[in-house]
Amino acid sequence: MNKQLSWFLLLCGYLLAVALAVCAAQHWIYRQLTITAEHQSDNLAAFIRYEIGRYADLPQQIAESALLISLLQDLPRSTDPLNKYLFQLQQSADVADLYLVNPAGIVIASSNADQKINYLGKDFGFRPYIQKALTGQSAQYYALGHTSERRGFYYSVPVLVHNKIVAVMVAKVDLEPIEQHQQQIAGLADSHFMVTGQSDEVFLSDIQQWRLTSLTGKALSPSEQQRYITQHIEAMDYSVRSAVLASAYSLWQLKIDNKISSFLAYQRPLPEFGWTLTVLASPAPYQSSLWWAFLLVTLFYSSALLALWVRRERQKRHLQLVQHNQQLEQRVIARTKDLAETNRQLIRQIERREQTETELAQTEQHLVQAAKLATIGALSASLNHELNQPLTALQSYAQTTEKLIDKGYLDDAKTNIQAMRQLMQRLSVIVSQFKDFSRKSSGKNQLVQVNKLVLDALGIVKHQCQQQGVKVRLQLPEQSPLVLADSIQLEQVLVNILTNGVQAMTGQADATFHIAVRTQVQQVSIHIRDQGPGIEPHHLERIFEAFFTTKQRDGLGLGLSISQRIVQSFGGQLEVRNAQQGGAEFIIVLLIATTGS
Repeated sequence: MNKQLSWFLLLCGYLLAVALAVCAAQHWIYRQLTITAEHQSDNLAAFIRYEIGRYADLPQQIAESALLISLLQDLPRSTDPLNKYLFQLQQSADVADLYLVNPAGIVIASSNADQKINYLGKDFGFRPYIQKALTGQSAQYYALGHTSERRGFYYSVPVLVHNKIVAVMVAKVDLEPIEQHQQQIAGLADSHFMVTGQSDEVFLSDIQQWRLTSLTGKALSPSEQQRYITQHIEAMDYSVRSAVLASAYSLWQLKIDNKISSFLAYQRPLPEFGWTLTVLASPAPYQSSLWWAFLLVTLFYSSALLALWVRRERQKRHLQLVQHNQQLEQRVIARTKDLAETNRQLIRQIERREQTETELAQTEQHLVQAAKLATIGALSASLNHELNQPLTALQSYAQTTEKLIDKGYLDDAKTNIQAMRQLMQRLSVIVSQFKDFSRKSSGKNQLVQVNKLVLDALGIVKHQCQQQGVKVRLQLPEQSPLVLADSIQLEQVLVNILTNGVQAMTGQADATFHIAVRTQVQQVSIHIRDQGPGIEPHHLERIFEAFFTTKQRDGLGLGLSISQRIVQSFGGQLEVRNAQQGGAEFIIVLLIATTGS
């Protein structure tokens, strides 16, 4: 009976220790999650304020434009000049739409007048931002577009001629790009977000099924329903519960793709827009900490019990050895030491294995990014040449324009400025290609168009090909096949192969790439053949080995090894062979993705 009570007390102590450790780990997890969500919320709020607020002064600047007033006075004769003027302003400001509304609420000019879906002749007089502007005040408003059916934020101001309101100038900001780019801007790696309106309706979210739903499930008031025209705002399927062992924290239960997930919600108001921003951080990445807490408590408790048991046994053995002989006592002590040392070795092995796995994952990520940056470094010379040409031209145009303005030749100066704008657009395209290529991968696979991927990779190495005199023969199917992969990593594989090919054809006359995309029933293959000297037959079997390289002066031999691992991670294959026509041919084989995958 006494022995059974001891075992019961030991079990209760163990369960109590586990509960305390898991509870402490749970509190730590949700505290870290709260800090992360707060930081993500700061970034996302700043991003939203910038993306919307940068257009706040645009309608007023246009309304005060002398050219706009002049065109308004010519309106009875023709609306085309005013439509073209608004279109040019819309393109320059990169805003969704610009349009003018007369005092009767009818759209009389719009930047999308030449498009199939336009606002000309539409009656927007029922919109509050139009009504408020007609009273002489500036207004802002968020709503679902009456004609475009796209969510937007509207800025409106009255247009005054001789202190009389003759029209309302409206700028619409498209909000959907915020949902598309927020992951990169705000760093929401394992989190989601929603922006709710004044009636707790979800106006923006990176999860499509959450959009235009209501957190409360209550019917909108007539004034609030006016924001969404005939769109019915349904109740969202969600609930809130306290976290297990951490009741101070509340978890939102939300459905994503018919699966219920738990999130820690962090909310902050955006009063300038009448919104509330909610960042939903997932505790899933931290759940392993609970298992580690359980394992550590079990290990320490077991070690303590083992130590107590050893001590008790040593005392018992000591009494027996005193009664019997000194030799048996020494054997028991040696055995006890072996057990303690084995236990310490086991702990050290576990710690070394965890450290090795962490370092291996970090090293692999660094190698992938380092290979990408090394490729950009190899392309820097051609990029420098490509950038210098328009920069030199810009300097020349700027000097000439300054002289033309001094002499009063404004038309010629305007022509120069237009040429300078085209050169700046060219610089922007070049820089954006390398900016997109150099960014880190999100690590998530998605549907990728093979044709576009090949063209993007060729855009990266285009300047190097032009500098080396390398031509490109390209064969692409009319309908681009789709594969499930990480576009950034797969583009890196193509750029790596193309860069190696350019180096292999250095100094060769009529150097040419032959690139073809071929589709089969369930596979798509990308063939890249150069006209270089090819690969030595005894090197073919080792070409994908890490740190194996045929370059004598540079190169670590990691590019093709990393490329093969990337392709294999997508369920594909990377092969190489010497083509019959001469040169090396790399073949990337991937599974064709279905639209439902």
